[in-house]
Amino acid sequence: MRRQRYWYAYRGLVVKQTRRFARAWVQNLLPSVVTAALFMIIFGHLVGREIAGMGGVPYADFILPGLILLAVVTNAYNNVTLAFYGARLQRHIEELLVAPLPAWLIVAGFATGGVLRGLLAGALVMLVAVPFTSLQVHHPAATLGIAVLSALLFALAGLINGLFARSFDHTSVIATFVLTPLIYLGGLFYPVARLDEPWQSLAAANPMHYMIAGFRHGLLGTGAFAGTTTFAILAAATVAVGGLAWWLVARGVRIRA
Repeated sequence: MRRQRYWYAYRGLVVKQTRRFARAWVQNLLPSVVTAALFMIIFGHLVGREIAGMGGVPYADFILPGLILLAVVTNAYNNVTLAFYGARLQRHIEELLVAPLPAWLIVAGFATGGVLRGLLAGALVMLVAVPFTSLQVHHPAATLGIAVLSALLFALAGLINGLFARSFDHTSVIATFVLTPLIYLGGLFYPVARLDEPWQSLAAANPMHYMIAGFRHGLLGTGAFAGTTTFAILAAATVAVGGLAWWLVARGVRIRA
C-alpha cells in the first residue's frame, strides 16, 4: 500500500512538472533550439567552411555535441530551479511537506521533471542540427548515459538553487555566471588539447570538459574518452549533490517556517 501511494505521488509530481514546462514550450524549449540553430548556421556552416576540420571531423559536427549538452544541462537546471522556487513562493510546497511523503520522493519528483525537459530540449536541438551535419551516433549507450546523468546532476543542483533563491533574479545567477561559462570554456568550440599552458591545465580542472568530451566521443566516435573515469565522476557528483538536496529538504531548510 505504501509503495503504491509513493508511486502515485511521484507520478503526480512528474506529470505536474511536465505539464508546467509543456504549456509554455515557446518560452521553455524554443530558445535552446533557436540558439543552437544560430550557432550551427553561423559557426558550423558559414565559419566552418573556412576551417578544414577539427578533431578529425567537420567543424559543424565537432560543435554539435557541446550544443546538445548545453541545452540538456541548462534546461534541466532552470526547470527545477524555477519550479522549486515557485513552489516556495506560492506556498504550495507546504502541502508536500505535510503529506506522508519522504523527502527523497519530493526531490525525485522535481528532478525527474528537470531531466525530462533537459532530454527533450537536447533531442530537439539534435533534430534541428541534423541538416547541418553528417551526424552518426557511434556509441548510443554512452551518449544516452552521459546525457541522463548530466541532466540529473544539474536538475538536483537546480533544486538546491531554488531552495536558497530569495528572488527570481537569484534563480538565474548560477546558470548565467557559472554554468554557461563552464560549458563554453569546456571545449565546446575547440579541442582543449590545442590550448597552451596554463589554459590547458585550467580547462582540465573544468568538469564540463569531461562531460563534453565523453558526449562528443559517444556521438562522433572521436577523441580520447576515459569512460570509466567519466561515468564514475558523474555518478559520484550526482550522488553527492542528490544527497545534499535530500538532506536540505528533509531538514526543511528555507521551506519550513
